[in-house]
Amino acid sequence: MSLDNNLESKYDDPYQVPIMVANEKNLKGYGTIVTDFEKEKVEIAPWPVSGKRKLHPGTGSLGGTRSGEFICKWEVDACQAINKGVDDTVYITGRLPTGIQIQNRTHLLVREANYHPDGGQVFFPRDKDPFIALLALPGDDVKPEDFVAFYFDGSFGIQMYTNIWHQAVIPINDRSVFLTKQAASYACVDVDTIDEFGKYLSVPLKL
Repeated sequence: MSLDNNLESKYDDPYQVPIMVANEKNLKGYGTIVTDFEKEKVEIAPWPVSGKRKLHPGTGSLGGTRSGEFICKWEVDACQAINKGVDDTVYITGRLPTGIQIQNRTHLLVREANYHPDGGQVFFPRDKDPFIALLALPGDDVKPEDFVAFYFDGSFGIQMYTNIWHQAVIPINDRSVFLTKQAASYACVDVDTIDEFGKYLSVPLKL
């Protein structure tokens, strides 16, 4: 995400994403609660076929998984993420709206999300830090109003299912480290709500 054109006054009013406390019931369809990172098995989706012929049994899902630390931190008004399970690239996941104080972060402006067609992704808070997961159900016709923010108190993590739209988890604290693992193919399909809808997603950081 680039900060160069991150002036929200250029665009329509941000979509105000609703927030709810994550629990087993309301996460149904989005993912599953993770209480033991080591024992959690990553969902792997078989490689899709383009015609009527089926995959040969036992193939198309042998790529394995990647794992590592996923570091999320705040740098002034920007939220940054580093997925060491994939590489050490630092990317910006969102920024504070104009007028929001750094000392009182209430909302984050987000314009991008993605899903993984090759499998699920696990996020587990190493130090039991609280966090927000921005999620939407599968479908390439996704719209801003499809997104929901789930608040996690840090006592458990999540495995996001295959094809679930998501952004990197958002830390409540200044810096949080998550244990992560996902399908090794690391395929991503993206949406940019500025390019497609002319507005940001405003993600609440407090209940």
